[in-house]
Amino acid sequence: MPNFIGSITARIGALSGMTAKISFVALVLFPASTLTAQEAANFRWAPLLDPKASITIRGIQYAPEFAAHDWSIRRATDAATDLTRFEVRPGDQWSEDRDSGENKERSEFDGYKQKFAHGADVWGAYSFLVEPGAEYRSDWTAISQMHGTKVRAFHVHFKAGNLIIYSEHSKPGGTGGVSAIRYNSRLSRNVWHNIVFHLKESTSDDGRLEFWCDGKKIVDFTGAIGAAGNQAYWKFGVYRGYGPIATPLAIQFANMEIGTLDLTARITSPLAIK
Repeated sequence: MPNFIGSITARIGALSGMTAKISFVALVLFPASTLTAQEAANFRWAPLLDPKASITIRGIQYAPEFAAHDWSIRRATDAATDLTRFEVRPGDQWSEDRDSGENKERSEFDGYKQKFAHGADVWGAYSFLVEPGAEYRSDWTAISQMHGTKVRAFHVHFKAGNLIIYSEHSKPGGTGGVSAIRYNSRLSRNVWHNIVFHLKESTSDDGRLEFWCDGKKIVDFTGAIGAAGNQAYWKFGVYRGYGPIATPLAIQFANMEIGTLDLTARITSPLAIK
């Protein structure tokens, strides 16, 4: 059990005079969104070091793409906890980026083995926390993306303290994609944010991208999105370029759910972070 429980229990007991037992019950009922980075840091973590490892989260297999340092990707060891921490420090290159000569740095999970057909209704729900640190700037830093065999239908970025969401659709003739910003606003660090999204790719006017953050709808887009014949797949973590970027960045993700099941209920009832 995480050792931050004892410290919070002590504080609750000191304020109220309740017994330790009652204080513990109060903690269990405490909203998940109040779990800070400092408290989450007290989870027991195990570094992921095998570049060929296959991680399964709620039926989706993910392949790690990282520099394979002991800080790059860490998973909480409690079997009842779905919590992954990604960190990128200056110079942390995945071997394939280094071999290609690309000036990119990343620590992320790639779910390319589970692809979703063009036109399918794809839903996602998860929570994430950007850990505190120095003011962060980069040319771009993707923290999650619906990648694809032709284009990325959407990608989510963190830059200069803002959460930025792009949609993407194919150019005429299918030669690459065109991106447009659908959301750009300040994001609090050291706080858990609850996300739900809904995607339906289409090359005509009936494509859909909906995004909710902390129960509020922040993207409500109807129009062309994705590409004909695109097979979408999910990636998340920290992926940035072009450097040099002097600032480390760490992000935690919890309760990752990706699939075709309608997740509307998660908008107001996100899974608890535990």
